[in-house]
Amino acid sequence: MRRWELLAATAAAAGALCGQTALRKADWGMTQAEVMASEAGKPASVREIGGETAMNYDSEFGGIACRVIYFFSKGKLTRAKLLFAAEHEDLNLFITDYHAVEPALREKYGKPAEERAVWDHPAFQTESQSYLERDRSIPAEIMPSDKFAGLEIALGHLKLYTQWTTQATTILHALTGEDHRMTHQIELRSAAAAQEPAAR
Repeated sequence: MRRWELLAATAAAAGALCGQTALRKADWGMTQAEVMASEAGKPASVREIGGETAMNYDSEFGGIACRVIYFFSKGKLTRAKLLFAAEHEDLNLFITDYHAVEPALREKYGKPAEERAVWDHPAFQTESQSYLERDRSIPAEIMPSDKFAGLEIALGHLKLYTQWTTQATTILHALTGEDHRMTHQIELRSAAAAQEPAAR
């Protein structure tokens, strides 16, 4: 990707997280109808999942195709997710995608509150786990050129996390895997909803 293309993709992605909104033009606490009115088109699907209503839109973020999912609890928007739809034969390209998305998040939210590369019994690394936990402990230290790093993620042996916390929102950027399936997502949660007492 050329430098100007990267800058354009970063600017567009930052726009999806603009202002004080939760995501795009939606604010926490909005109703389903209000979020639909804030979007340019109709949702690709709306369904009930575990007591929440999930409303899906096809979109892109950082130049990568994704699904934007709004979650409503008791009729109010309490969390949202960007679930990336890229498929790669070379599993290390998922790491490329992870690093491609990070600049827009850092531009919007600044320095992360936490960032971790979590190793869990890696099977294909020549270094010891203690070395990996010490010297390759954050996502920035995991590169697409690292042999078998993508496979380690796909098997659940390595997870990449970056988290930001604002007054209104917790933002988690994650690349994880299980049984050779990769999940690359950004989840945003309303801080106010997280502090509400659980229903009895």
